[in-house]
Amino acid sequence: MQIKDLARRLLKLVFALSSSSTDLTRPRLQRHLQVSTVTLNEAIAELGRLGLLDAQRLRLTLPGLACAVAAGARSTEKRRAPRKHAAKVAAPAAPIALFSQREAPRAVA
Repeated sequence: MQIKDLARRLLKLVFALSSSSTDLTRPRLQRHLQVSTVTLNEAIAELGRLGLLDAQRLRLTLPGLACAVAAGARSTEKRRAPRKHAAKVAAPAAPIALFSQREAPRAVA
């Protein structure tokens, strides 16, 4: 599948902006891509013909999501640093003992 450069950039941008808390609108896409309305509409139509974007709702389809990730799209949301102390916290003991301490666990039907 051949996708033009602008359409690929649009695909990545829709992926990134969809994961943020802002509304996804055509003027916002125009500003981010720095293109005219006509050029943006052509890119949206191309992605719509390929089945990668729902042009009415400006939402990626499942194949569009896969294609965007394969093209290297990243979400704009910052990842949280893993908690170092989370591994040290022990799980609480179960309130009811399901098996005897002396016998090995077995399947229960």
